[in-house]
Amino acid sequence: MAYHHSQARNIHAIDHTTYSSSSRPGSQSPSGSQPRSHSGEMSISWSRSCSRSRSRSQSQSQSRSMFPSHSHSPPRSRSPTPDPGSDLAEAQNLDAHPQDEVDQGGINHFPEDDLAALSDLTTIRVTQEYIQHLQNATLENSDLSTSDIESLLNPPCQCFEFDDHNDDDRDTLLSIRLFMASQTVESYKASKEAVQIAHPNDNILSYDQVKKLIADITGVRPIVKDMCSNSCMAYTGPLSDRDTCLYCNEPRYDAEGKPQQTFETIPIPFAIQALMRHAEIAADMGYFFQRMRKLLDQLELGNHIDVFDDIACGSDIIEAVAKGNITEHDMLLMLSFDGCQIYRNKASDCWVYIWMFVNLAPGLRYKKKFVFPGGTLPGPNKIKDAQSYLHVGLHPIAAINRHGGLPVWNASTKAFYKSKLYIVLATADGPGMVYLNGLVGHSGKIGCRLWCGLVGRKKPGSSYYFPLLSKPNNYTVSGCDHDDVPPHIVRDIDVNRYTANLALVVSSRTKQEYELNRRETGICRPSIFSGLPSGTYLGVPRMFPGDIMHLILNLADLLIPLWRGKFECSETDSRNTWYWAVLEGEKWQAHGRDVARCTPYLPGSFDRPPRNPAEKINSGYKAWEFLLYLFGLGPGLFYCVLPPDIWRSYCKLVSGIRIIYQKSITHEQIQTAHLHLIQFIAEFESMYVQRRADRIHMSRQSIHGLSHLAGEVIRVGPGITYSQWTMERTIGNLTEELKQHSDPYKHLSRRAVQRAEINCLKAMIPTLDRDKQKQGLVPRGGVDLGGGYVLLRAADSCPRPITDAENQALQLYLENNNQEHIRRTFNLIRWARLRLPNGQVARSAWKETQKPLSRLRMARNVKLIHCRNLEFGEVHFYFRIVIGEEIRTLAMIDLYSRPNSNLLRESYCTLWTCKRASGERVVVVDAKAIQSVVCMAPHSVEMLGDGWEDWVFLVEKPGLDIAELSGVFEAGGHEDEEEFGEDNMFHTAL
Repeated sequence: MAYHHSQARNIHAIDHTTYSSSSRPGSQSPSGSQPRSHSGEMSISWSRSCSRSRSRSQSQSQSRSMFPSHSHSPPRSRSPTPDPGSDLAEAQNLDAHPQDEVDQGGINHFPEDDLAALSDLTTIRVTQEYIQHLQNATLENSDLSTSDIESLLNPPCQCFEFDDHNDDDRDTLLSIRLFMASQTVESYKASKEAVQIAHPNDNILSYDQVKKLIADITGVRPIVKDMCSNSCMAYTGPLSDRDTCLYCNEPRYDAEGKPQQTFETIPIPFAIQALMRHAEIAADMGYFFQRMRKLLDQLELGNHIDVFDDIACGSDIIEAVAKGNITEHDMLLMLSFDGCQIYRNKASDCWVYIWMFVNLAPGLRYKKKFVFPGGTLPGPNKIKDAQSYLHVGLHPIAAINRHGGLPVWNASTKAFYKSKLYIVLATADGPGMVYLNGLVGHSGKIGCRLWCGLVGRKKPGSSYYFPLLSKPNNYTVSGCDHDDVPPHIVRDIDVNRYTANLALVVSSRTKQEYELNRRETGICRPSIFSGLPSGTYLGVPRMFPGDIMHLILNLADLLIPLWRGKFECSETDSRNTWYWAVLEGEKWQAHGRDVARCTPYLPGSFDRPPRNPAEKINSGYKAWEFLLYLFGLGPGLFYCVLPPDIWRSYCKLVSGIRIIYQKSITHEQIQTAHLHLIQFIAEFESMYVQRRADRIHMSRQSIHGLSHLAGEVIRVGPGITYSQWTMERTIGNLTEELKQHSDPYKHLSRRAVQRAEINCLKAMIPTLDRDKQKQGLVPRGGVDLGGGYVLLRAADSCPRPITDAENQALQLYLENNNQEHIRRTFNLIRWARLRLPNGQVARSAWKETQKPLSRLRMARNVKLIHCRNLEFGEVHFYFRIVIGEEIRTLAMIDLYSRPNSNLLRESYCTLWTCKRASGERVVVVDAKAIQSVVCMAPHSVEMLGDGWEDWVFLVEKPGLDIAELSGVFEAGGHEDEEEFGEDNMFHTAL
C-alpha cells in the first residue's frame, strides 16, 4: 500500500477552490471539479469543499475539503502484519497513551474515566500519568504559591502609572531603567554607583529591591524545579517524588541535600494580564477577531478567501471559530520549541521554548517585546523526557482553563472577563517536533511530520526508511514494495485514523509488540498536549504544522552535496554516473567566488549575505545564507553550470519556495507553487534516484515535505507566520547577551526571565519602551510623504544641474502632466534616500557611487510600477517640484531593459535577466510608485564568458511579496548630510 491503513486522496488542484456560506460546518459541499491538464505537465486536481460530512460519495472522496473530512477508522487489531525484513530504530524514550475521543470540532482529548487502565510498559505509563496530571490540573495543585494564585485570580483593574513629578517615582523609574540596561548583577551595581556619585540625592534601589519590585509589578515569577544533572528528565508531575533519575539513576541531590541542577519556567498567564493592562496593547489584541469577522462575512456572501496573509485565514482556525471553540475574548497562543548550541566549538546544547500571541497582527506578533520566553531546558546532554519539562508551563494553562478561564482586565474597553487560553499551534524543527507530537521522526516507516501516512521504503538490510514514491526496479523488500505513488496524491491529516492507530500503540503488551506497532503506525506516544482540556487547543496532530525555515537547511544539505559529488554513494553505485555532480574542483571554487562577488549588490535590508560557500559552507553557514544563496541567487549563478534539465527542475523548486515564503499568497500563486513543487518531486526521483534501490537514501523527507506546503497554507495560513525564524532570532538574542560563561545555562535562564520581565514592563509603562517612542518619528530634515513613505536626507544645499537624459525625462513627465510651457533645462535639489512602507530604505546612485564597491550594500535598485508595467530600475536621486499648487516628490530612475523572455520562460519565472541601466530608459516617476528595494546581481563572467558583462539578474528579499513575473510577456506599452539652504531645502519651484 502506498499510504498506510486508508486510501489516499487526490487533493491538489486549487483552481476551483470554493469558500461559501454553504461551506459552513454541517452543510453539503459541491462535488470536486475535473482536473485540468497542462500541456507537457502532469495533471493536478485540488478541489476544495467545506463539508465535515463523514459520509461521502466515491467522487467526493477524491477531493479535499476546506474543513477536511476524516475517513472511517481502520479495523482495530492487536498488531499489524510484521515486516520480517526490517530492524527497528532505537526507541527514543517516547511513550504512548490512547486517544479515545474526537469531539465534534476535531479536538482530541482523553476521557478521564478511561485513564485507570494504565499500560504495563513503564515508559508508556509515565506518559499516561503526565497526561492524567494535566487532566486533573487545578490552581491548588499547581506550582504557584498561594499569593501568586490570589493575584492571578484578582488582577488589578487599572493601568499602571508612574508620576513623573514625584521624586520617589522618578527614582524608581531610574532604578528600573538601570535594571533593564544591565545584563548582570555586577553591571547594575556599577551603574548604580556611577549615578549616585553624580547625583548623590537620588534614592536608587538595590538590585534585590528592584528585582522584587519588578516581580510585583509584572507578576513574572519563574517556577524553579529540579532536574536530572544529565538533563534526562525533570522532577515534575508524576516524577516529582523521585530521588533518582528514571533513565540514568543519577541521584537528584548532592551530598549536602541540594538539587544537583534546576531549571526555570515562566508561567505565561501573568504576562497576559500585564499586557492587557495597557490600553493600546489591549486594543491591538483585538486584531484576530476583527480579521476573523471580515473573513466570516466574506464566506457568508459565498466569496473566496482570495489572499492568505495570516494564520487567521487557515481553514482549521476558521472552523474552530465557526464551531465556537475559539471565542472573542480568548487568548490565542502559539508555542515554538527548538534546541540551540550556546558555543560553536563546545558541547553546549540546550532547549528553549517561547510563546507568541496570535491575537496580535503579524506586524506586531513577532516583535521582540511580544515574544515571551516560556522556559529553558539546560544541557549539554540530550533530553530523554521533554514532557517532564513542558509540563511545568502547560499545567497553569490547563488549570486556568479548568477554572473557567483567566481573569483579565481589558484596559481598552475597561471590561473585566475570563479569557480561555487557546493553543493554536506548536512548532519546532524536526528533532524538536518528535518531543511535541509523539511521532517516530523522519527516519521512520511512516516518517512524515504531518502524519500523512506515506509508507517509506528502505534499502535491503537497513532500518532507515525514506519517502520514495517510485518503486525501484527489481525491488522486493517486504512491507515497502508497494506500487508507485503519484506525486500529486497527497493525503491530509486524518484525526480518526490517528486516534485508532494511537490506541493500537498503547494497547501493546510487550516491548516487542510496542516496537512493531510503533513502526507500522509511525506513532511513539501521544502528545502531552492531549492532556489539555478539550476545546482549548487545535487538536493533535493538526496543531503541529510544517517548518519552512529548517526545510531550507535540509534541502541545502541534500542538493549541494549531490551537485558537488559529495553525497553518500552506495557500494553498488558510482559517482562517475552522477551527471549532475558538476561542482567539483576549480568550478566549485569559481562558483564560490561568484557568490561572494554578489555581496555588494545585496541591500543591507536583505540582512546577512551568503558567504563564499567554497570556503565557508562547513563553518556555520546560516539558514538565511542558504535561503539567499539557493533561492535568491541560485537561478542566476547556477545557469549554464548545472546540466540544463537539472537547472530547469531546480528552478521549479525555487519558484515554489519563493511563493511559499511570501507573507501574502493568492490562490493562483498557491496553484503555481504546488504545481511546480510536485513536478520537482517527480523529476527529482526520475533524474537522481532513477528507480535504483541503492539510491533510495537520496529521497529525503525534505523532498516529500514539499508536497504539503501548498495545502498547509490553506489549512493554517502562510508558512512564514509559524516558521522557526522568530525562535532562531530569540535564541540569538538571548545567547549574545550571555556574559557569565562559568555557568552558561543558569545565566541563559536568567536572561530569559529578565526578557519576560522587560517585555511586561514595556507593555505596562510605555515610557520605558524607547523603540515605541521612536516609532513613527521622522528623522531631522526628513519629509513625511504619507502612506508610510518618508523622504530622507542627505540633500543638496542648492539646486544643481542635471544631465541631458534626466532633463528629457523630466520634460516628458511635465508634458504628460499638462506642463508643456516649462523650460527644457532644470536645476534640481537632489535627495538621497526614501523610506518605504515595508521598512526598507531605497538609496540613490548620487550618493552610493561616491563609495567604493567593496564598502557598499547597494540599495539603489528598486521595483516599481511605471505606465502600468512592472519595472526595475536604478534610482539616480529623488527630488521635489511644484506643479501648479501641488508639491510632488519624484524619483529620477534609469530603467533596466525588459527581461530575456526565453530565460524567463525556461526558468519558470525565477530568472529575470536584463541589461544594466545605461541611461537609455531614464524616467521620472512618483516616489510612491516604488514598491521595494531589490538586488540586481551580476551574472558570472567567469562561467558564462565576456558577453555577459552587461547582464544582471533580479533577486528579491525572501518574505516580501515577490514580483508577478509570469505576466511580463504581455506587458505593453544615515548618509553624510549636507547643509540645507533655508529657502530651497524642500523643492524646486517651476
